[in-house]
Amino acid sequence: MKQERIRLMGKSDHGANGNVLREQIFEVLRESKTPEDGWLKILSQCTAQVRNKTIVERIACECDVTLSGFRSDATLELYFDIARKQQEMGYIAKGWDDPGFRIGDLIEVIQSKAITLIANAFQVMKICATDGIGISVHETADRIELHLDGVIYSEGFNRDTFMKTLDTLRECVKKVRALVGVG
Repeated sequence: MKQERIRLMGKSDHGANGNVLREQIFEVLRESKTPEDGWLKILSQCTAQVRNKTIVERIACECDVTLSGFRSDATLELYFDIARKQQEMGYIAKGWDDPGFRIGDLIEVIQSKAITLIANAFQVMKICATDGIGISVHETADRIELHLDGVIYSEGFNRDTFMKTLDTLRECVKKVRALVGVG
């Protein structure tokens, strides 16, 4: 009788499926040999990813942009490509330990345009800095990659900040492409 009463007190709205799933999650954690204090970090990260993915998808819908190519791995909590009416607009990404989201794009500069890029490097940096867009450069064997991104902290991530950052990024990418001479 006492055990049945305790069971009724602990009843949740998730029903039997929620109970089964919860038990499966705990079983996986117990078998993983992860110390119990590590469980909290893992479960917290899972909760954050579900919450952040849902927020990003809702805001993208409100802004009439399409998300595709969802990825998550050891480094990335989430990643989506962004498009509007078949036009690629960049990406949104968040690392597991990042305090916010990166709205970014990649400009690939072929080696034959490297001299133009170098000649205009100061102007490129000035354009990005003026617009609050970060830039990093990665060189490969056949091209130079310019990664441009704006950051939105999680607390300030909403429809307006997303659209403002995306619009600013798009304008910055347009100016940099023109300076470097890439289509």
